[in-house]
Amino acid sequence: MTGHAKSEHWLAHFLSVCTHHLPAALMVAAIVGICHHRFHLLDAVDGYAFLGIGNLTAHDVSQDLGDRPTVAVVLIDQQSHEDYYRERNPLDRCELKKDLEAIYDLPKPPKLLVIDLDLSPSMPVAGPENDAAEYCNAQLKTLLGQLRPTRTVLMAPFEMLDAKAQANIEQWREDLDGYVSFADPIIRIRYGLVNAIDCSADSLAAVAFDNYPNKPVRLKNCLSNQHKEQVPPLVISPGQYFSGLRAVALSELPSRKPQCDPCVPTNADLNLPVVFLGSGYGDSDTYLTPVGTMYGVEVHAAAFMSLLQPTKGNDGLAFVLDVGLGLLMGSLIDLSWRRYFSLRFSSSAFDRQRAPWRILLLGAGLSIVVLMLTFVSFWLLRHCSLWLSPIPIALGMLIESFFSSAVRAAVEEGYEQRQALINRLEKAQSVGPDSFAQKVAEEREQRPHHAHGLQERATRFFYLDFARLLRSGQYWALALLILRRLAFFLLLVFALFIH
Repeated sequence: MTGHAKSEHWLAHFLSVCTHHLPAALMVAAIVGICHHRFHLLDAVDGYAFLGIGNLTAHDVSQDLGDRPTVAVVLIDQQSHEDYYRERNPLDRCELKKDLEAIYDLPKPPKLLVIDLDLSPSMPVAGPENDAAEYCNAQLKTLLGQLRPTRTVLMAPFEMLDAKAQANIEQWREDLDGYVSFADPIIRIRYGLVNAIDCSADSLAAVAFDNYPNKPVRLKNCLSNQHKEQVPPLVISPGQYFSGLRAVALSELPSRKPQCDPCVPTNADLNLPVVFLGSGYGDSDTYLTPVGTMYGVEVHAAAFMSLLQPTKGNDGLAFVLDVGLGLLMGSLIDLSWRRYFSLRFSSSAFDRQRAPWRILLLGAGLSIVVLMLTFVSFWLLRHCSLWLSPIPIALGMLIESFFSSAVRAAVEEGYEQRQALINRLEKAQSVGPDSFAQKVAEEREQRPHHAHGLQERATRFFYLDFARLLRSGQYWALALLILRRLAFFLLLVFALFIH
């Protein structure tokens, strides 16, 4: 056969194998896709996969993009909360007015200021402190109700149970209409993590994006899908925590440097076009992200940057990759199971004992494929801002490897064993009745019937199987059986006693 003919032969064989495995690969990929995207059964595992892979990509991205931040995150840290705000709750409105005024009056004012603090009027208190609180509320409202080049986004205040206080807040919002934009600050935690937020048009990140004057005109992100019935969540790119944000302590503001007048900020990050202001003290507003525990204002800022530089998902690519791996691995999976059942039904005790190693090799091959998928997910997220979760694909490979292919191989091998047995019996019958009876006895001896009681099973497990192989002189089969039993007991000891 010539080289060209051989290549055509292998190509025809490959296409035949792919055609044979295509229905099963399509079925498995469809089932996994429906479970993941329609019923969200894999969201928990997928979330922690993103947590681990995103952590690696965040550090890599920061090395390349660390010198191009867009957002300065001004945090009211614990020290500032104690020194300037005296740990008061709600925060002192006069102190807030001082800090906001310092941001508005920077030598290079930001184009956008996003405030992740509830600045609505505090409830009146008894005594002389009420007059001071009313004065500070009025001063802060006056500051916010001024037209200026810096656009302001303010978190929407929480609803009050007190009817009078709620009416006061609604009037306050109405008075500031046209001067500031209000947004929903809620961050929903999924399975203890924050990898993404709801892509809602009234979220803090979305309203900030809408008010940002320097955003690209035709940028496509999850906000472009608001007309759809199901809007995908906004995936927060882990790299933005390092590359897009710069944390600035409140003490860096000119308002906290009374010894200089006027003050020129020494921190160049205060010259960034966007400033987020929020709390950075306590643990009531903290969230677990791929880069560790972050404050809510940092999550909102990273979500804003993820709208400017979106991380995309591609369910179609995941489906095609799942089917493609199913086809490519189909031959290997099928060969492994066919060889396993062939050895398992062999007349040789040594072959029967080494049959499980085929499954161990298949498991090792599957583990290698999962590692390769994880690397592909890392590479795509790192270089293309594309999240392709390895979990659904790995689950599809697991189902294909240990369920559908196993059943199919068992049926095919059982059919071949049956045909081989028929051929052997027909050949023995053609020789004569004695030969036929001898062949039937041999077949029965190869697959003896064992009692199914607990005592009989225990005796076989601990003694009879070893004794039978030793008496028959099948020492290699005996060695493999001893190895299997030792591995079984070592796993039990490790699981029960080693912690």
